[in-house]
Amino acid sequence: MAPVQIVLCVEDSQYIELLLRYVRESEYAAKVRIKAFSDADMFMIYMDSEEHRGLVAAEETFLKRWLHSENIKTARWVRLSEEAEYHPEGITLAKYQPLHTLLEQLCSMTGRSAPGVTLKEGQYTMITSVYSAAPGSGKSVTAMNMAKQLGLKGQSVFYLNLEAASSTRLLTLERKQPSENGLSRLLYDLQAAAEQKEQPVHPPSYYAVYAEEIKSDTFEPPENFNELLQMTEQETLSLIAYIAGSREYDHIIIDGESGWQQRIKAALQVSDRIVWLLTDDLLCMHKTGMWMSYWQSHDPDWYEQIASRISFVMNRFGGSVLNPLPITGMELEGTLPYVPSWKQVASSELLWCSPIFQRDILKLCRMPHDQAYAAGGVGM
Repeated sequence: MAPVQIVLCVEDSQYIELLLRYVRESEYAAKVRIKAFSDADMFMIYMDSEEHRGLVAAEETFLKRWLHSENIKTARWVRLSEEAEYHPEGITLAKYQPLHTLLEQLCSMTGRSAPGVTLKEGQYTMITSVYSAAPGSGKSVTAMNMAKQLGLKGQSVFYLNLEAASSTRLLTLERKQPSENGLSRLLYDLQAAAEQKEQPVHPPSYYAVYAEEIKSDTFEPPENFNELLQMTEQETLSLIAYIAGSREYDHIIIDGESGWQQRIKAALQVSDRIVWLLTDDLLCMHKTGMWMSYWQSHDPDWYEQIASRISFVMNRFGGSVLNPLPITGMELEGTLPYVPSWKQVASSELLWCSPIFQRDILKLCRMPHDQAYAAGGVGM
């Protein structure tokens, strides 16, 4: 196996010397190739002139200058600081810890990155939540097919299912690691790491399985429903931040419950885009209107934060909408077709193979979400 390529940037030259000496005299001599800099100018010259495809492990002063530059040739980086901590932009590792532990953490973070994708400061892994106020609106099928289309476009996608009764069980899952290293293990590792103000040693892909049908990584759902039912808002935020902060994935598609659990509130809160599914029936319209009225009355600040990210999409669209939309001024941003063959489905394979549905899912994935209107507090 080829050695891992790492660019190390620390102002303390003695720290660099100590780490490089340890690498030369340990088993890591064959595992890693480190290019180290204590001077930001030399680091920038190197990064501007070389086709570096490895991991950048750097202190904040180096990162700020590099991530503002116009010539970034790698999207994989990790912040080095006095101690590990959660950060909204990427993962932070403690510099001062056993060197073998630090090197193992760095090696585990040199995972895949989509060719040609560069993430500058202020840009993040895209997070899309698929939501509906009423169950049975086609939320999971929509989320899975969005993940598939993004995967077919060459993006690295994570499908995060937050349902207690998970639709992930419809998929054929290919394990990458032993089965005990799934979501249950990750939730435990996140909690243990948080108590030590650290990050888990392994990247998200270590805990994931691959679903060929939707071209995405995902988690094998826990056998115990309570692990998801009892997830707090903070635990959910930490899980999503961990996946996004790893920079292993270009896009996270979140599929959650139709109710209002803490984990669903957290998912909507951190999403860049919320695909809110409607169906043309009285029950769905009624529940949608009730939830929106509740949020506007009881949590207006939170609702204002998410309103501009919502795309209302009519599922099972038959050419016209018979029921009035529940909020004055609400407009549909897209539609998904009614697929008669899905009325009685004996095999999940049919859910990924409808050409007309895939066509409109692709439109939904391409749909720009940069226009807004203000109508009754609903942002579009």
